[in-house]
Amino acid sequence: IVDNLYITKGQIFAEFVLEALIKKGVPRFVAYRDVQRVAFLANDKGMFYKDAIKNDKAFTSKLTEKEIDAIFSPEKHLGASPKIISNVNKSVQKAVKKFI
Repeated sequence: IVDNLYITKGQIFAEFVLEALIKKGVPRFVAYRDVQRVAFLANDKGMFYKDAIKNDKAFTSKLTEKEIDAIFSPEKHLGASPKIISNVNKSVQKAVKKFI
């Protein structure tokens, strides 16, 4: 699961970066513009989104390095994923048994 999160080089966390900026008092349209701008920049340069965020004053002036690291922590966002996967697996196994 964690590997899949990083296929996008961290861009999947953009929504959480936006939310963090808004909580810090940045107007939504400004936060959205900066999140999108740095996402495009990171993509164009082949960078990880987190590194691009850490190198941009629009983010580092509002978020500490610790806060940025927390945003990009997969464990914070996975929540119930293992339980959901386990339940799906059990359901599939149960359905397959009907055909065997």
